[in-house]
This record gives sequence, structure tokens and C-alpha cells, in this order.
Amino acid sequence: MTPAGWTGLAEAVERTSSDMKPQEVSNTRNALTKLKAAAAAVSLSGWAGLAEVVERTASLMNEQNVSNSMDALGALPAAAAELSPSARKHLEAAAEREAPNMTSQGRQMTLRGCEKLNIKIPSAILDSDVFH
Repeated sequence: MTPAGWTGLAEAVERTSSDMKPQEVSNTRNALTKLKAAAAAVSLSGWAGLAEVVERTASLMNEQNVSNSMDALGALPAAAAELSPSARKHLEAAAEREAPNMTSQGRQMTLRGCEKLNIKIPSAILDSDVFH
């Protein structure tokens, strides 16, 4: 893909982020961790928009959405920098709520995200063999 294509993809993410559902938020962030050129093309206001969507949708996220979002945010410093204290609290609550339902891989992803984001690690992860 050309640089213009990455920019177009980043612009599409920014344009549609306010309407995203929880799975779309986690899938988009996960994709951006793999598409470094597209992530580099996302503007600060684009990351801020995605951060707002995380805050709005965290209470609706299932275990996979939470683990994907946490892992992706941990891998995208520009995205993590835009998370408000309130968004971090919502993610922390979602992780605590959903950790008991997560697969071992999901717990590992959530743990990585918590460590990178300085978010409290859910008790279900602390008590699991993933942490030890």
C-alpha cells in the first residue's frame, strides 16, 4: 500500500471512530498494532477520538474485546497517551469484570496491557497461573 493509502486508512478510522461498537474498537486498535504505517498516519485528534470511544464502550466490552483493546493500547503509545483518567478507570473496571471469563491468551494480553498502561491488574489474573 502506498503512503497515501495508509493516510486514507487512518482518515477512515478517524472518521468512523465515534460510531464504533466495542468489537470494532478492539479490532481497529488490534489492526493498527499490525499496520505500523497506518498507525503512524493517525493524527493526535484521531487517537483522542479512539480514546473517547474506548471510554464510551468499555462497559459493553466482552472478554475478547477487553483483552484485544488492552493489548493493543499497550502496543500503541500514541493511543495510550490520549486515554483520560476516566477512560483508564473504565478499562480497569472492564478488565476486572471480564478477566474471569478470559482464555489464558486473553489474560496474558490483558496483563501486558495493564503493565504498559499502569492499570491495576485484575484479581482473576493475579490469582491465575498466567501471572506466576
